[in-house]
Amino acid sequence: MYKKRAIILPYKESFSVDNAGAASIFVKESLINENIKEFIIYGSKSSINKKFKNSFFYNPIQKKYFKNYNYIKYFIKKFSYINFETIEIHNRPEYIKEIRKNFPTSRIIFFFHNDPDTLRGSKSYKEKKYINDNCQIIFLSKWIKKKFEKNNLINKNNIVVYPGVKKSNYIPKKKIIFFCGKLNHSKGYDIFVKATKKLKKIKKFSDWKIISAGTESRRVIPIENHINELGQISNKKVYNIYKKAMISIAPSSWEEPLGRLPIESAAHGSIAITSNKGGLPETNLDGFILKNNSSNALFQLLIKLLSNRNKLQSLSRKIYKNFNFSNERFLKTISKIRYKNIKIKKVFLISNLNLKNKHRLFYSFFNKLNLGLKDYPLKLINVSDRDFIRDNRGILDISGKKSFNNNIIDKVKSFKPDLIILGHTDRIDLKTFEIIRAIKKDIKIIKIFIDSISGEFFKFKNVFYDYKYLDRIFISSDPNKLKKQDILQKINFIPYPVNKKIDKLKSYNLLKKEIDVFFALSHGQNRGILKPGKIDEREFFLKKVKKIIPDNIKCYFVGIEGIQPVWGYKFYNKIQNSKILINLSRGKYKKHYSSDRISTLIGNGCFVLNEEKNKYSDFFNKNELINFKNEYDLKNKILYYLKKPKLRKKISMRSYYKYHSLMNTDLIINYILDVILSKKIHKKYLWS
Repeated sequence: MYKKRAIILPYKESFSVDNAGAASIFVKESLINENIKEFIIYGSKSSINKKFKNSFFYNPIQKKYFKNYNYIKYFIKKFSYINFETIEIHNRPEYIKEIRKNFPTSRIIFFFHNDPDTLRGSKSYKEKKYINDNCQIIFLSKWIKKKFEKNNLINKNNIVVYPGVKKSNYIPKKKIIFFCGKLNHSKGYDIFVKATKKLKKIKKFSDWKIISAGTESRRVIPIENHINELGQISNKKVYNIYKKAMISIAPSSWEEPLGRLPIESAAHGSIAITSNKGGLPETNLDGFILKNNSSNALFQLLIKLLSNRNKLQSLSRKIYKNFNFSNERFLKTISKIRYKNIKIKKVFLISNLNLKNKHRLFYSFFNKLNLGLKDYPLKLINVSDRDFIRDNRGILDISGKKSFNNNIIDKVKSFKPDLIILGHTDRIDLKTFEIIRAIKKDIKIIKIFIDSISGEFFKFKNVFYDYKYLDRIFISSDPNKLKKQDILQKINFIPYPVNKKIDKLKSYNLLKKEIDVFFALSHGQNRGILKPGKIDEREFFLKKVKKIIPDNIKCYFVGIEGIQPVWGYKFYNKIQNSKILINLSRGKYKKHYSSDRISTLIGNGCFVLNEEKNKYSDFFNKNELINFKNEYDLKNKILYYLKKPKLRKKISMRSYYKYHSLMNTDLIINYILDVILSKKIHKKYLWS
């Protein structure tokens, strides 16, 4: 299955079954209801269960120096071929810049598990601002969020998500006091040890069991006989102890970023006692908070609580009943973040809209698209790149490129589009794409290329110089030819559409036509006239056809033998007054490619003889579109269909109605949006 999402754990974080780190536990819990096949989870070498076998990856090459740098570089190298929808990074802000640089279209979700001021990559204001500009941020507590936002780095999309825990079935509690965490001073284990040691010396409390779970590689706190130290155990075993324990204690002396113990203990009805450090008070809603975090204060509180067993059981049930950090709520929130329902309400079209030649080229692809978008239920702005650059050249900006890029950035800032559609523009700086994505993190950017991709004219790196920054690409040829270059599988086929406001002739209704056979070529729409000395391979083909066709047949081949191209309504007049029109494209690779000629001819009700090589027979059957194989086959079909005006009309009508009903501008726009939003399109469209 296609991998859509990546999760990057901190380097050295264990994802193992028995000793998973805090970030790994969070991730595992967040994936309970997910289709794991869609995910890549990247961490350090760990013993994992079968569920994650095909989704978990690690770097097998361990280097002595720059371990974090090499860790993230390996991820980039291994998975650079995947166009991830989302990449989640946990608690290592130093990874963000490399990920953003190499996956510019992916939405980055960053999870802060700890104090941002203590993590490499988020200590300074500048570093925090970069994260704020390039990621959606999830804080695991309000305390962490407050630390990040202290310099007014506020973003409404950055939210607090507390970890969720599945609520267990309640059972009456036993005489157990439990500590879970590292066995060090920061976690307050020394406070726990001293307080419980004094407690156990009191005869009436001597039957209470004192249990701890956790390790400390540089341990300085002595082992005490009154505590049953279980060491590092699985999360499942920890939850089983919470289920039985009457009291759970977290007397941390450091600023605990997240109060996880109160969440886990409350899910099982265990009464939490914590210090007031960091984020602990946020999640300890019905338990006890030590104002004076000392062994004596803890001891006194334990004496008070344990002296009234009935009150303890009652409080345990109350905590269980009021539990507010359910797994269901957590999973629902995480799912909404991952599968953010992006709505396309604002579109920014950047293309050559031929403002200079609008009367001559009103039927061009991007003019049809522009009209279609105007009729669509969304807000639209546009800029005609060639017209803008021509009108904004100056002494300080001779090419007009600087003004053009600044204009795009200003429009994105003010309009905040959800989607940018690029035409054949090649004047947008790569830095501009980075600025755009910083302004609006969830923006989608696509490019539509409607010229031939045949090797004689097309260079992938020149046309798609911005490939890395594009979410999707749409071309008017079968994209299989570009399979090797399209490593991120961004390219989709799109046919030339018709637009009822432009393609409104019904040429088949005109009975008397002056021209028998018509074809038109040009040396470029923007140029308008023939370029002296330029040769188009179609000229040889058409000259041969003209030579083998009887002289009494009136052929009007525009663009050859010195006949200048015709445009606009003059062109419409010619095609309407022609009995047979030839659709012939240049280039060796032609599968599904035709210039906008095909939509203009069929869309205006003309009878078309189409070259077989473009495989438009995949869309139109033999009763809707007639294909020719070569010059002689074309000649024979010209002679045959000139004698069959009624048949020409029938075929023209069928192809006209099929094109207008199944390949119109509205459907093209629907298709583009479906692809962008990853909706199912199998057999939904004629060409899909």
